[in-house]
Amino acid sequence: MKKSYDEVQVFAGVAERTGVSIDRAGVRGHGGVCRSLTELTAKSRRLGDGYYYLATTAWPADAKSVSVTAPARIPLS
Repeated sequence: MKKSYDEVQVFAGVAERTGVSIDRAGVRGHGGVCRSLTELTAKSRRLGDGYYYLATTAWPADAKSVSVTAPARIPLS
């Protein structure tokens, strides 16, 4: 089974998927690879706004965007 990652843009504390999906080989060596929302939150706080790659299975169901500044990572929509 191949692992898949979704490209996520973080801007002003809000993460949104861009619609781009990449396999594991495509993100190898990239510093913005995250396996969970907790890891995405920590990296975006440390590195700031930008593009990150989040494991496809880690994105909450039915959420268009997620706050990465709130402690509970509440889906915004």
